[in-house]
Amino acid sequence: MTKLMDVNPFKRNTESTSDMSSGVETRRFTLEDMKSMKPHSGLKMLALLVTLVLLWKVGAGMGWLPTFSFPSVDSDKWQAVFLTNGQVYFGHLEEEGREYVSLNDIYYLRVSQELQPPSDQPQTSINLVKLGDEIHGPEDMMYIPKSQIIFWENMRADSAVVQVIDQLKNPQQQAQQ
Repeated sequence: MTKLMDVNPFKRNTESTSDMSSGVETRRFTLEDMKSMKPHSGLKMLALLVTLVLLWKVGAGMGWLPTFSFPSVDSDKWQAVFLTNGQVYFGHLEEEGREYVSLNDIYYLRVSQELQPPSDQPQTSINLVKLGDEIHGPEDMMYIPKSQIIFWENMRADSAVVQVIDQLKNPQQQAQQ
């Protein structure tokens, strides 16, 4: 049997026992051994942990890191974003920092009524419109203050809005079906 070399820097009054069948030597530490260990190692770990938490808070507060207050967004799904002004936008949502989210690949609902319908009932039509063809020529990206969002939700793939968006994005594919 080979004897294990003792490399314990805290060795003082340790009792050694050998298990001849396994060849493993074990030691039992005494109270004096524990007292001789550095007491500041636990404080250093705590200080490191507190520092990391504070750095995370500062980074999230400055908008450099995501916050825990905004739910994570499933980027594979379409989102419906409901704003305080009553407008609803559909697109892909992403958290941009502390105060803003971005929405891209944007669609919205346009409600129109005929001015002089043929009957007494006003005719209303609702259309899903792709953002970008408006007179002011916006890009297909919108930055929305989080304070203006009432709520947002993921849309299922079988929702009517997502199906219309798929038809608008792939008209040839829908014609073949």
